[in-house]
Amino acid sequence: MDIEDDNLSGAAVLTEKALTYLDTLAKKEYPSQEEFLSTMKKECLHLVQSQKSMASLKNELLRVLRNAEKGETLEEAKNLVTQSVKERLQFLKKAEIKIIQYGTSLIREGSTVLTHSRSSTVEKILINAYLKIPFHIVVTESRPNCEGRLLAETLSTKGIPLTFIVDTAATLFNPDLVLVGADAVTPHYVINKIGTKFLAASFPTYVACSTNKFTKKRVAIEEKNPEEVLKNEEKYKNVQVKNYYFDGTPLNCIKGFITEYGILPPEKVKSLLKP
Repeated sequence: MDIEDDNLSGAAVLTEKALTYLDTLAKKEYPSQEEFLSTMKKECLHLVQSQKSMASLKNELLRVLRNAEKGETLEEAKNLVTQSVKERLQFLKKAEIKIIQYGTSLIREGSTVLTHSRSSTVEKILINAYLKIPFHIVVTESRPNCEGRLLAETLSTKGIPLTFIVDTAATLFNPDLVLVGADAVTPHYVINKIGTKFLAASFPTYVACSTNKFTKKRVAIEEKNPEEVLKNEEKYKNVQVKNYYFDGTPLNCIKGFITEYGILPPEKVKSLLKP
């Protein structure tokens, strides 16, 4: 699986890939129901551990696994996985369509919209909106892996003009709207690309994500490979490199959450996530 090592795709894309992978597992042969469920549990745990910040990945995989455990026979358990995966993929597709519609409604003609990192949902909102009205798009490179370059390439090949900047140049462009995705929404924070907290403190910021990214559990922000920031760290005397992909933005710093149920204010999201 390429999910474990994918540091460029957003949570929505990886969640869909993971669900499809479970469906592939369900189509294989197993000597017993116990062996099938054991394999499912092992693979789900492995995928969740590989992308710890992605609440949707964990939520969706556990949902499918719980359904599989309801089966009374091997074939029934496998069929439940296939059925559950199909239902969840349909839900995610319908949710995305609604989020794109709500997100598009926020963008005004001639406005400047800045996006940070590479959210597939945000990408679709920008494309859909640009088909309707002209506006200015600013894309950050999104250090340390610079996945913003991939977003810029996608938009440009579709004939959509944009301005590409380094992350810290955002204040020079004074965007009317910052549009980002999310890996997770907890009772206190939005977990998203490092630098989101700074943007939300500076500009009106909206988070586009389905509610399957909502979680009442704490989400750990892991430290990543320092060589992505500075190679051969040991060559630099007295230099310690810290590399984090994500930060936590307080919910009250977010203007609104663009979900399949509409654009929700932070207060509504907090009420849905009461521990």
